[in-house]
Amino acid sequence: MTLLNEKSATELLALYGSGECSPVDVVQACLKQIERVESQIGAVTELCAHQAQNAAQESAKRWRNNEQRPLEGVPFGVKDLIETAGIRTTGGSNLFKNYIPKDSATVVKRIQQAGGILLAKLATPEFGFGDAHEGFDPTNPWANTQWAGGSSSGPAAALASRELPLAVGTDTGGSIRVPASYCGVTGLKPSFGRVPREGVMPVSWTLDHVGPMARTVDDIALLLTVMAGYSTTDPAVSNRPVDNYAGEYADGDGIHGLRIGIAQGWFVDGCSEGVLKAFAEAIRVLEGLGAELIEVELPHAALAGTIAWVITVAEFASLHEEHFDRLDEFTPSAAERLAAGATVSALDYLRAMRARSLIQQDLEKAFRFVDVVVSPATPTTAPRIVPPTDSFFEDGDRLWLEKIARNFLIHNVAGTAALVVPTAFDNGLPTSIQIAAPPFSELICIRVGAALQGVTDYHLDLPPMCLA
Repeated sequence: MTLLNEKSATELLALYGSGECSPVDVVQACLKQIERVESQIGAVTELCAHQAQNAAQESAKRWRNNEQRPLEGVPFGVKDLIETAGIRTTGGSNLFKNYIPKDSATVVKRIQQAGGILLAKLATPEFGFGDAHEGFDPTNPWANTQWAGGSSSGPAAALASRELPLAVGTDTGGSIRVPASYCGVTGLKPSFGRVPREGVMPVSWTLDHVGPMARTVDDIALLLTVMAGYSTTDPAVSNRPVDNYAGEYADGDGIHGLRIGIAQGWFVDGCSEGVLKAFAEAIRVLEGLGAELIEVELPHAALAGTIAWVITVAEFASLHEEHFDRLDEFTPSAAERLAAGATVSALDYLRAMRARSLIQQDLEKAFRFVDVVVSPATPTTAPRIVPPTDSFFEDGDRLWLEKIARNFLIHNVAGTAALVVPTAFDNGLPTSIQIAAPPFSELICIRVGAALQGVTDYHLDLPPMCLA
């Protein structure tokens, strides 16, 4: 029997509507699961149990009175870079260890106004760009010897371990998609400007994205519909109309006739045999659903890492200029990256900004002939953790750029939409496919991802710890 904490948000809303359970039951089930597994996972930094129980009572009343909202009574968690009124928000840093915001980020307010119940703040390495402090570095629910990914590691681990059904992460260079891939959950980096970032601690103002994380594409669609849209508080957010992502992709035609571009070169060259096998299987499934497969080349993809790195460290240093006299309080990686950013010349920064057009032009050309571009997500399964926990970065930041996030960075640089969906397992660990579409075409990503999850069940598999 499937426990309530294992249900998706879509399933929970249906159960609430039929009266088979209430938000009070679900919050209690999630709290019980957190109590049971959190000592093994380490995903939660702040548990909002009392507030969540009160909100669940209110949601149950709304359901009884037929006054329910789109996410009424569904628990969610947010990465600890995202501000929450009256609840500590540290950014994973000692610099903000006692920071309690007076107001919540726009995305949090939108989810709560839609009836979502904030259950927990979730772990992140320092500012999403440094090291994780001891006790705030989640392990992978599929194997506690393996890394959960970064930097939205807390959301991914909490989702995979069935602590909650919905989460919000951030992505500057793969930080939603890396942990989603490693932990076997679903994550979307929306288009740049699709979701407001007000109230979210920044890393890079030209590369940061805020996005939904869940276990199913259906839930991603639900959450994105609530999160997306114009806000006067974020100058980079778009005023383009928001699709009804939760209702518009199930048009009856599936993906028949959709043109799917299969990324070649850089995107497959660095992948393990197991990841390539899982990717090939997913492609066969999509073809079997009637999609047309077209190979595409993105010749400047290998430049994306360098472009992103120069921009990120420079902007990160600019954002923390006031903290330069406190470098000793940062974790080692964050301090090193701040120092590196301070040495980036204006000329190099502008060169990197100009070089973004090469990436954008490659993708624009590809999207003339295909509707989406797919690739393997992370090129390997989750690496093994060897104390200290970041020691698998044996060649430093270059490992992130060339081995871990190599297939993700291009979409941060270009601002395109990119969805990660679980595929087959490799030696008991998850693999994933990345589905990317032109800016503000999240609906196409969702359509393809939903079609894949409609005929596969990798996203439904439970980690061994949930079966014990």
